[in-house]
Amino acid sequence: MGQRLMHQSVNGIKMNVCVSGSGPPLLFVHGFPLNHQMWQAQIDWFQNHFTVIAPDLRGFGTSEITPGTVSMKQHADDLNALLDSLKIVEPVIFCGLSMGGYIAWEFWSHFPERLRAFILCDTRSDSDSNEGIATRLKMVDLVLKHGPESISSSMIPNLISEVSEHDSPTITKSLMSMIESTDREGIAASQRGMAERKNFIDKLTDIRIPTMLVVGSEDRLTPPDVMKLMCSSLPHAEYCEVPGAGHMSPMEAPIFVNQAIEAFLAAC
Repeated sequence: MGQRLMHQSVNGIKMNVCVSGSGPPLLFVHGFPLNHQMWQAQIDWFQNHFTVIAPDLRGFGTSEITPGTVSMKQHADDLNALLDSLKIVEPVIFCGLSMGGYIAWEFWSHFPERLRAFILCDTRSDSDSNEGIATRLKMVDLVLKHGPESISSSMIPNLISEVSEHDSPTITKSLMSMIESTDREGIAASQRGMAERKNFIDKLTDIRIPTMLVVGSEDRLTPPDVMKLMCSSLPHAEYCEVPGAGHMSPMEAPIFVNQAIEAFLAAC
């Protein structure tokens, strides 16, 4: 089956989603301020053995926008409704990167019966510090005044490693294209939502599904030490560090990451 792009009615909006392949459902949830295209290497790889579902979250890609604040719970509710609209009844393998990981905690909190396993890439389980909140709200002001072009270049050093930036200019080009094509209201709404997100650190011991944590060795935003600490709190977790990669490890080292995910899924 080829990759199909479709718009589904989800909680009052039209949500764009890429669906491909057949088999157990594998849900890819993108980071901020990107869209489903960040997972293209994973979609191509896993569609041979899984039903791959890769949506554009509310306010991103070609999904409809909700101005104001879009919480991580709202994104989780949208994903739950999306699975219903696609008639997915089997528990899913939830793979989220960065903001996708923040959404994963809310999804687990509200829809645990829908989860088979977690793959959490370059993310964290705590809430923002006051400084972090202030930084997010500064970006909100900047992007609303000057558009997404005002943040695209400055985000790249935090998203990928120096090696990736130097050796793989197509990654930079792809990321900047995704950021700059995102509506300013969509960026602002989820940035506000991330600033208000809950702290799940004390709840990690209650997550009983198989979990793999993936992190780039050069990740500046969610460094390996942060994810190692999370791994020690999760009862059924394994840790995978991606050499030379930054925050966007699935884009920077797709073969390494895909093979690691494949081995994890075969084991669980």
